[in-house]
Parts: sequence; structure tokens; C-alpha cells
Amino acid sequence: MIEVKRVADSGMMKEFIMLPWKAKIYEHDPAWVPPLISVQKEMFDRRKGYFFEIGEAEFFLAYREGVPVGRITAHVNRLYEEKYDRETGFFGFFESINDDGVAQSLFHAASSWLEQRGKKIMNGPQSFSIYDSVGFEVEGADKMPTVGLYHFAPYYKDLAETCGFIKCIDWHCFLVERIHYDRHAPYLNEVKNSLLNSTDVQFKTLEMKDIMKRAREVQHIFNTAWEGNWGHLPLTDKQMEMIFRQLRALVIPDFAIFAEKGEKTVGFIISVPDVNPCLRILNGRRYPWRMLRFLRAMKNTKRVRSIIMGVLPEYRGQHIDDIFYLKSIEVGLRLDIWESDCSMIAETNLRMLRALKPLTSDPYKTYRIFQRPIDAA
Repeated sequence: MIEVKRVADSGMMKEFIMLPWKAKIYEHDPAWVPPLISVQKEMFDRRKGYFFEIGEAEFFLAYREGVPVGRITAHVNRLYEEKYDRETGFFGFFESINDDGVAQSLFHAASSWLEQRGKKIMNGPQSFSIYDSVGFEVEGADKMPTVGLYHFAPYYKDLAETCGFIKCIDWHCFLVERIHYDRHAPYLNEVKNSLLNSTDVQFKTLEMKDIMKRAREVQHIFNTAWEGNWGHLPLTDKQMEMIFRQLRALVIPDFAIFAEKGEKTVGFIISVPDVNPCLRILNGRRYPWRMLRFLRAMKNTKRVRSIIMGVLPEYRGQHIDDIFYLKSIEVGLRLDIWESDCSMIAETNLRMLRALKPLTSDPYKTYRIFQRPIDAA
């Protein structure tokens, strides 16, 4: 018999966080990168987590014979309601053994909670927002994701479809290999210099003493530049603070590039090393002996991900984004980077997909956000 319970105390929250380990969902899955337990504790803390300033969430655990076998959150987002509609609610942080009954029980609990709040559609996974971990992998689930992305058990998409979910939207991940850059390096350098000579925009790299000042600039530019993109919601102060606290440990100053016109910052691009293979060493915990191995492994990282970028709308069409890409390539070549991850790109972003076509092949990974009517529960 399957029993679903609301997470009611700290002991149950510990069970919620530790479920992927305790239920052995990823025991033999080399693509899984265990999340940092301390980060999840902060996200789920109603006093500290950024989401609880803009939304409401409930946590559920599924038990079979007293043993936790699955988990899910149900949540509503006030920013989403103000910007898009008041009929859509969300599920996230889904984990389950490969059992249709467990999955259906979890989805039913989340759906019922959302129905009580007037929702008619359940969308997900979004854990918690569009700029956190979203979508189940429908392609490339055998490959380890890049930093900032999450790997789900390959059977989750099947559980979702069995439980009545249909596709909402796909997000693609691409890898651009160094060989494409090496082949065209002299030409790319010539193009970069030509573009730099034709603009009065200045390009500067990050000084670590200015990182929080830059965080405020990034927040303003990102929220403005991404307006109109699928599912976009503005980053809050608390959300941006969380992002930059995590980036501080990863960022390489030369890979954080800012465009300035006079005294005004008009664009940025930030790339970070792919530390996911190294994070596997930590297995969720920052024990000192694991941290030493993690730091040693980081020195051998050969992949980066351009994790966040934006140019103010009034400065588009001035090749600022092209210069960002070319300067990032220059840094990557100098630091002996082999691959650059470009993700996640919505299937509706045709301009970006066309721009990547000459540099890479098909996506190496695709995430799908699903949805179903609440009354399908």
C-alpha cells in the first residue's frame, strides 16, 4: 500500500532531501550528479529560500510499508500569476522508484493541493522556477549534464506520460567542440578585432572585489533583456544573491565579461567551468577530505558553460553579443578548454538555434516540461 504524507517536520524534510540516496534511485547511474545537501536545505527553508518570497509550496513524501519511495513538491508562483495566468500551478523536485502507482500517488497529491488553490493545469517539473532545474530528460539521459543542470532517472518521462502528462515545451543542450574554433581561429580573431575597432563600447572582465556590484547590474540587464522569452520571470534580489554566492566559488574572472558604454553597463556574459564531474566526488556533502579531491579534480576541467548572458534591448544590433562569444572563445583557447556547453535553449528560440547550427550537431540532451489538466488526477 502506498501512502502519501505532507512533510510536517524537520525529520520528514531530511527524508525528503535524502530520498534519492535512501531509495537508491541513482545507485548504478553514472550520469547522476548528487546535489549539495546544504544548498537544498537552504532552498527548502521557508525563512531563507528565495522562492518563499514570491510563492507558496508544499512538500510530499510517498511511503510503501513505512519506507520513503518517492517525493514531490506542489507550488504556486505569484510572479507567474501576475505575468501569465492564474490557472497554472507547478510540481517539482520529483523523485520516485520505477513504479507507476508511486508516481500516480505523488502526482495526485500535488494536483489536489493545486486544485484547492484554484489551479486548472499542472506544469513541470520546475524546481522551483524556470531558471532552476526544469524538465525531465527525453534525449541524452545517459550523458552527465553540465554544471547548473540536473540529471533525472531515465524512466521519469515514461512515468509522466503513463500518468497522463503531455509535452509543454522542449529545451535543448548543445556542445561546441574546440576543433570548430581551432579550424577558424585566425579568422575569428580577425572578426573580433574588426568588431572591436568599429564600436565605442568597452569590454571589461570581472574584478572579484566588484562582484556584488556586478550582481546588481546583471540582475537589471537580465530581467530587461530576457523579457519576452518563453516562461521568463524576473530574478528577485534574493534569487540573484543566491546565484552569485554559488558563482563566486566557480567564476574565472576572464570568463565574466561586461560591456560598458560610458559609465553604463549594457551587457554581460558569464561562463563557468563544468564542475559536475567533480561534484560527484562530494556525493552531496562538503567533507574536508572530499573537498581536497574536488579541488584537485577541478584543475582538470576541460568544459565550460555560458551560464548567463544579456544585452539591453536598445544596444542590440551592435554586435555586442558577437564580441562576447568571440572573446569567450579567445579565453577558452588560452585556458585549453576543449568544449563549450550552450544550454538550455528553448525550441521556440529559432534565432539561437540557427546561430548554433554551423558550430555543432544535434542536441546532446533535451529536457521536456510536461503538463496535464488538474482534473486528470
